[in-house]
Amino acid sequence: MYWFRRPPYLRWAAAAALVLTAAWMDLRPRPTVPAPFAAVDLAAGATLDETMIEWRSVPAGLLPVFENPRGIILRPVSSGEPLVPSVVSSERAAVPEGWWSMETHLPGGALPGQSVQLILLGASPDEAPQSVPGIVIFPPPIVQDPLAIEPPLGLVAVPGEHAAITAAAIADGRVSAILAAQSG
Repeated sequence: MYWFRRPPYLRWAAAAALVLTAAWMDLRPRPTVPAPFAAVDLAAGATLDETMIEWRSVPAGLLPVFENPRGIILRPVSSGEPLVPSVVSSERAAVPEGWWSMETHLPGGALPGQSVQLILLGASPDEAPQSVPGIVIFPPPIVQDPLAIEPPLGLVAVPGEHAAITAAAIADGRVSAILAAQSG
């Protein structure tokens, strides 16, 4: 007789094991790793130190591994934004004694320590342009934000006697930078 057949206990056990395994896979804690985040707003050119970093736990694989964030901030970073290797540069040229550094637009391919000429256009069309020597302290990031309104800025050092007029020309948007040939 069909009524006295044994129930499929083995199938029920397999189904229960499958449901329990799926629930465990879905509800288990995700592996996390510590990641650096900006504790305060950071300006481009700031030297990153431990007081500016807040370590947070994030899911493993979410952000690139950045165990020892040290260097110079390449672009402005808001408080709470993750610090990734593309935001921090470990390469920076030294600012010579008596020179001042300032942000300006630089041509692509600029390298730290490379000589640059800043061409300061006159306030009126009749004024002749003026050339100011400079040194690239650090260039703008190579990977640029495609949604940015303006291209990223680089940091350039100029002699102290030209700092005021150069800063005024940069503020007015009357500066063009040209790079010297890199030897070697």
